Amino acid sequence: MKKYIYLLTIIAFFSCKNKEAEVKTAPSQVAHAPTPKTGDLNETNMKVDVVFENSTFTEIYNAYLDVKASLVNTDDETSAATTRAFLMLLKGNDAYANIHNATIPFVEATTVKERRVIFEKVSTVMEMQIAKEKIVSGAVYKQYCPMAFNGKGAYWLSNSNEVRNPYFGDQMLKCGVVEKEIK
Repeated sequence: MKKYIYLLTIIAFFSCKNKEAEVKTAPSQVAHAPTPKTGDLNETNMKVDVVFENSTFTEIYNAYLDVKASLVNTDDETSAATTRAFLMLLKGNDAYANIHNATIPFVEATTVKERRVIFEKVSTVMEMQIAKEKIVSGAVYKQYCPMAFNGKGAYWLSNSNEVRNPYFGDQMLKCGVVEKEIK
């Protein structure tokens, strides 16, 4: 009897040894080693300049893109400067009070990590405003990272269909997908 138990144990061990479950992971969910920080990490091969009918909103959108770029580069000093410039551009402009109100917390943010949390809310308000504006030329790319904020996910807007993630920067630079192209 002991021989049979021993034999069954050996058979079970060897038959299960190579039968691991195959788990497939989406490319955007693979944790990558940090991208070596050389130059502008926000740089892409395909950049689309967007012009809105309202030139003031074109300036606001470009300032938003500057904030995004500073977060992609995880540059604390530049992100502080770009968020201040973005806020000042919006200050006193009643037509864009909703965006201004969303940017006010940037004043108190002291780190890139804090600014990234605020940027998520600003991105939502910017997208709502873009829906009201008329694009004369170019396109806006709405992008999404499913891993941002501990798997909650977050959106942002871009001037390229190539993903450059403002929520992870060099940690997961290309994590995300283009959800929509707005023309």
